[in-house]
Amino acid sequence: MTDIIRLKQQEAVLRLLFQNAHKDVEKPLHAQKNVVAKRDCLTISSEAMEIQKTAQIYGQSENIKFDQNVDIASYFEAAREANQKTLENAGDEITRSGQKCPYVSSGEVCYQILTDKYSKLIEEAKKHDDPELYIERKYYDPTCPWFTSDLTREERSIGYRNEMSMLKRGKVVGANMLDSVFRINSLTLDYDEINASQISYYRQLCDAQLNFIFSKNKIQVGEASQYIFRVDPYSYHISVDCEDAAIKEKMESVLNQGENGKHLWQQIKWFSEQDGAHGTQISNKLSVHKTWAYREVYRYTGYQLHELKEENGTYYTEDGTDIKTVIREEVWKDPIFPYEAKEDYSQAVCGWIQEVAEWGWKNVPDMVLSIGYSSAGLHDLGQDISFDYGSEWYKQYLDNYQYSVLATY
Repeated sequence: MTDIIRLKQQEAVLRLLFQNAHKDVEKPLHAQKNVVAKRDCLTISSEAMEIQKTAQIYGQSENIKFDQNVDIASYFEAAREANQKTLENAGDEITRSGQKCPYVSSGEVCYQILTDKYSKLIEEAKKHDDPELYIERKYYDPTCPWFTSDLTREERSIGYRNEMSMLKRGKVVGANMLDSVFRINSLTLDYDEINASQISYYRQLCDAQLNFIFSKNKIQVGEASQYIFRVDPYSYHISVDCEDAAIKEKMESVLNQGENGKHLWQQIKWFSEQDGAHGTQISNKLSVHKTWAYREVYRYTGYQLHELKEENGTYYTEDGTDIKTVIREEVWKDPIFPYEAKEDYSQAVCGWIQEVAEWGWKNVPDMVLSIGYSSAGLHDLGQDISFDYGSEWYKQYLDNYQYSVLATY
């Protein structure tokens, strides 16, 4: 009798699924600006009705059981603590090296949630003689007693890929925000918030490093004092503009150590390039190309471009060799470029060299980058957005987080 009842239940589910099959037309997701992953609420609502009906027959899946019991907040708290620890131990050199100063992002948190979820789910699969068949039936066979009827079609597809990947490779496919765990916990990640969190973290990191540098060398930054750090794009020498000549000398002495200048220049450039910043310091394409030309010539040949003879739209070495010829040879030797990209890149570098030579080295502005500094930390110059901690930009994007990985110091 029990088998007959179960058979009738399964037949009822199949009728329900096949009756609706002709209505199930996949609609493409419309791209939305500044959205990482957003659910189609109408689609989910219609599927929710199907889920409710079929779940009465199949019962709750192990997927949903995990989703309902996972402590999402604890994952973000762990990320905040890790980021906080990094800032507290930022060190006394300017760097954003992933090894020295790792940043735990919201995406990494979500990836860890999915890793833990599917690590747990495959424990059941491994108890069966054929784990792969068990997983396949779980997500695609509605006649199977352990069919995941309480997931949407898309969630079943995501679940299948992740569970199979965990079984075969020991990791999930990726941090897909359409997994059921994020629906059940109403977790969404907005592009602007993710991006703003990363920007703010690296600004706080640089502030912390400067604070350590000055504290270690007993340099007091006055509360009312304002400073401007200017970084040369070729030597990466940092010069300090301030009223106190003694402080200027001390700051320049401690800042111009190691690769501080190179990394500060890169940081300023990175902040200037962020969405909405519209940094004027990097807006002159000729200056950008001049910087790139100098950098690549020095990297490949050891020559400083401005010290070579400028003539006929190029530069010549002391023995009369066209530097573009040397560049082509060196790029073709460079193992970092795949064969098909070598010619394109050598042409690009030669194009920058020719452009600068035709204008004349002295006629193209150098891309010296500047940033303000005070006891409150760094503040951006020449751009529409200042990424200071506590700024209007900060409040707009970071004060209303559902969950935050952002640490402060």
